[in-house]
Amino acid sequence: MGALNYNLKKLYSKDESQKAEILATNFASLNHQSIKNELRLLQSLNPRLKRNTFHTSLNFGKDEVISNEKMLTIAEEYMKKMGFDNNAYFIFRHHDTGHPHCHILALRNRFDGTVVSDSKNYQRSDKIARELEQKHGLEKVQSSLESKVKSPNKDEIEMALRTGKASQRMVLQELVGAALKRNNNIPAFIDHLEKNGVNVLFNQASTGRVTGISYCFGGFLAKGQALGNQFKWGQVSKTLNYEQTKDFQPIDEANGRTRAAYPKGGNDSKAGKPTANRMPDGTSKQSEGDHEKPKNTSTSNQFQSSNIGHKTGSKDREADFRNDREPEILPSSDQGSTNSVFHSNGAIASLGELLAGASATGSVSDDGKKKKKKKGKEEDLGLEC
Repeated sequence: MGALNYNLKKLYSKDESQKAEILATNFASLNHQSIKNELRLLQSLNPRLKRNTFHTSLNFGKDEVISNEKMLTIAEEYMKKMGFDNNAYFIFRHHDTGHPHCHILALRNRFDGTVVSDSKNYQRSDKIARELEQKHGLEKVQSSLESKVKSPNKDEIEMALRTGKASQRMVLQELVGAALKRNNNIPAFIDHLEKNGVNVLFNQASTGRVTGISYCFGGFLAKGQALGNQFKWGQVSKTLNYEQTKDFQPIDEANGRTRAAYPKGGNDSKAGKPTANRMPDGTSKQSEGDHEKPKNTSTSNQFQSSNIGHKTGSKDREADFRNDREPEILPSSDQGSTNSVFHSNGAIASLGELLAGASATGSVSDDGKKKKKKKGKEEDLGLEC
């Protein structure tokens, strides 16, 4: 609901630069309680599913001219390829950045009771985006697997535009990138970084084997993977001709200096551990090789701030959806698209019949068995972001 409220707040914003549009949805209305009832009903099809929501954004090049119709077509093709062709969903277009983009919110529960898999969804999403670029003649973007440096996120871009200063993560990318270009061995790399205010923390076992690397700058701690592929230990070790026996001592000494400089770790991590095979709790203890365990898209990178604000304080039409007041206009799921794969009229009709008999809790069965449930759990609907 937090992600949905964020988008609905923009929908009713009086600031045209912040205003959003609904490109499509198959929810019956934007009435807050009605949405909750539909979510509860769909969740009841698979109540044991914990991670039941999907939230992503499709971002186009700043020079791309994308009509609402074209953006909707691309968004629907993306959803279908990801497996969301029989699910409850919203597609919002935003105008609050210098490039066209839309947000997609969907339930993983399908209307037939099955669930959309989230296995390897980052890799699948990246592949689909490249396919859509080619099909629709869009600006080509390097895939995440090929990119050496992670792009700045929305918050970092906005901060740079507002203050004229780069984020600490972006500064680290520049400093570490320069050290990698100018040095070809571990001791020189460490020395170069320390002279520029960057401490390095290696995940080094007592045997000397290194499985990860983190960088500390001005109290900010970032794992290699947070900066990009070229900053992960697997690539760094190749670039700097790492040898376990030869480089054991300089790495161990560097770890000692880093822990002395950051006795409590960086960011929000706790105190650093005294042994060489430990890292502060804020850093990863597993190998940062080329293959990482896929994560659900709803999970935020610990080094990036959330883009989403959840609270609204408006007392006018911006907050109508929170006061259960019906919005004046609700686009249908096929507005602006003649070839939509989301014409779920039958599913919505059935949903309406079930909702008509639903109680205040949204249950279509006897509520007597659920009276002992805590109220907090009744509100745990979560469109996660």
